[in-house]
Amino acid sequence: MIEDTQSLPDSIVEKIKKQHLFECLTADEIKSSITRFEEIHILTGELAFRKGERYHKGIYFLLNGEIMLTRPNSKIEVSCCSCPVGLSTFLGKTMYTMNAVAKSDCDLLFVHELCIYRLMELSDDFRSKLIKDIQLRLTQLDNCSSAFLMQSVNQTVSGVMSSPVISIQTGKSVVEAANVMAEHKISSLLVVNRKQIVKGLLTVTNLTRNFLTNLNNNMNRQEVENYMDIEPVTFPPEFPVVEALNELQIAGKTHGIVMQNGRPSGIVSIHNISLMLFENSHLYCAHIDNLNTFDELKTAFSQIFRVARTLATSSRVSREALTALSSIHKAIHSKAFQLTSDEFKKEKGFKLSDHSYCYMLLGAGARGEMDLRPQINNAFILSDDMSEEVENMFHEFASRYHENLVDIGYYPHNSNDDVMTINIVLKHSKWISVIDSWASKSNKSDDRYAFAMLLDLAALEGDIMLAWSLRNHILKKAADRPAILTSLIKQSAAIKIPVSQFGSFIVDKDGDHAGMINLKTQSLSYIINITRLLSIYAGITDMGTIERIEHLERKKIIPQEIASQAITAFDTITETLINEQINQSINNQKVTSCINPYSLSLFYQEKLKRALQFATIYTSYGVKILNEI
Repeated sequence: MIEDTQSLPDSIVEKIKKQHLFECLTADEIKSSITRFEEIHILTGELAFRKGERYHKGIYFLLNGEIMLTRPNSKIEVSCCSCPVGLSTFLGKTMYTMNAVAKSDCDLLFVHELCIYRLMELSDDFRSKLIKDIQLRLTQLDNCSSAFLMQSVNQTVSGVMSSPVISIQTGKSVVEAANVMAEHKISSLLVVNRKQIVKGLLTVTNLTRNFLTNLNNNMNRQEVENYMDIEPVTFPPEFPVVEALNELQIAGKTHGIVMQNGRPSGIVSIHNISLMLFENSHLYCAHIDNLNTFDELKTAFSQIFRVARTLATSSRVSREALTALSSIHKAIHSKAFQLTSDEFKKEKGFKLSDHSYCYMLLGAGARGEMDLRPQINNAFILSDDMSEEVENMFHEFASRYHENLVDIGYYPHNSNDDVMTINIVLKHSKWISVIDSWASKSNKSDDRYAFAMLLDLAALEGDIMLAWSLRNHILKKAADRPAILTSLIKQSAAIKIPVSQFGSFIVDKDGDHAGMINLKTQSLSYIINITRLLSIYAGITDMGTIERIEHLERKKIIPQEIASQAITAFDTITETLINEQINQSINNQKVTSCINPYSLSLFYQEKLKRALQFATIYTSYGVKILNEI
């Protein structure tokens, strides 16, 4: 049994510092990070773990001796000396795929995964080396393309936590706490003392079970510290959500605190984790993961409308359907990336995972708002130390990957179905330079819009830290020069919505879409763009449009009535768009964002008109706020 808090002996610290993962860490840093461990001695022929055993929730560090990784009925054997053992299962969190057999008497240090993530947060050097070791081990064991298994590292609590953290001081009453929760529409509060030191976590469950069950006796002792959880579960930002859910369930708790550098950075709940896991465990995604050819992916893409049809009839609101569809599209993008990479490696002898890069989805893909026929919006960030030869290979790969996505069925870059698309492969420093150019006073081109759109980015493959760095730079640039937002919102205001002041639809008069309106570029983009710009102004890092609107309301940037109407309008336009695309698919028509509004029932015509008319109000409201900066 591993104790919650232990002190690592100096003799162990001396041994572990000799391993390359710990070279840049001081003894004090190692001891403060590794507080849950177990010293293990195994004899020759004994097993550290067996194939098929469930993950032990940590990594074994071999201090002396030799461990051989073997698989029954397989010729694969990997010798481990003075190195970590159990790396591939640490990544996947499932079962061990190999036997770890002691070839000689061995001393091991088992370090709990919470401590590993703490070390990853503390040291970029440790994190980078660990990821490279995992990639190498995966290649040694399965000769597989390890980059695609690495994406599970990105499913972390930082992606589902609520932030910033709302707190209440000790000494305050539960009535005051309940009012704060109601005001911010949250279900937990961090409890701190006057020095802002965390003392506990108060949740709605605490109030229900501990206060309300004995209301008469508790009325004379209402201070929050009497009912809070004094030993809340804590996680580092990079802790996997699957394991976080397990930790909370074992502890019998509904909420946990995400800590970064010793300070709370967010709150994670079982509810939010469960929603994310449901969205990402769709059966269709599992089906896609088992496909092996581009033709199979093309067929899967063509059948997405069947999933959408089911979602449209079972989901309470259409934005839930968008989230589920986005998960499917991401699965297709990832599988296409894997197949393209394997194809590229076979032809060119070039392996992407040997280099530091990040492949990002932009726009709707990052927001989780992809419809039945989204446009390709992606980009690559390359490390600055990459050679010109390697950079050229990434350019060639990006072009090949884009062609494969188009062949699967996605709309290519520069088609006219969306407001803005970009497909860029740049080194990190060049990205920074381009962003600064987009944000400059002298730049009057339409490319400036890309500055705002890059807030909507999500890493799909490679090093997520490169994407975070880029996004943080955009937020900082906007904070330093808020006038950027004013000029960007004027571009948004220049787009004309397709409904007149008299309440009639304004449709295209000629061309391929005569008699139609584009629900994305002429309506939905209003709500998305204004919400995005207001979020940049408010320093909000939420990704989805609805989450941003709700956060803007919590921060008092927009009133409750405006927020409610914005969400209703978003749902109305989304519902109309998805239903029209389903009908287009069923009738073997080209799937677009265009619709003949007069083909709708009168009820839905009026519903759509109200949503479009609100878009004008929302835009005017956003312009007013940003003009007052």
